[in-house]
Amino acid sequence: MTANMTVIAFGKDDIDNKLSAMSAKQIDDLAFGAIQLDAQGKILRYNEAEAQITGRNAASVIGSNFFRDVAPCTNTSKFKGVFDAGVRTNTLNTMFEYVFDYKMNPTKVKIHMKKAISDGTFWIFVKRL
Repeated sequence: MTANMTVIAFGKDDIDNKLSAMSAKQIDDLAFGAIQLDAQGKILRYNEAEAQITGRNAASVIGSNFFRDVAPCTNTSKFKGVFDAGVRTNTLNTMFEYVFDYKMNPTKVKIHMKKAISDGTFWIFVKRL
């Protein structure tokens, strides 16, 4: 399904529209990590690309708190603080560089956080740099 990889470009403003029409398999086939969270940070979806970046199995992290249980290196004002502020104001849409280093080799990534289009959830997209 490489066609999907070219249609969905990392960091695009309309990514939430495109994702809302995609199957779980198509989201798994994205060329970048995609993590869907509820407003409290509970993981609802963790795609295959993200599993490869972090070396974690998606089934083992679904239902866990992303900031506390899965990636405590993101439990900072620069990451979780930005997420919480965007959730509070219902305007989450930001991009920045970060280093993931919890139980893995430090990996520099670009993060795009975005409010989902309709269901009150939030996406964190991750691309290795």
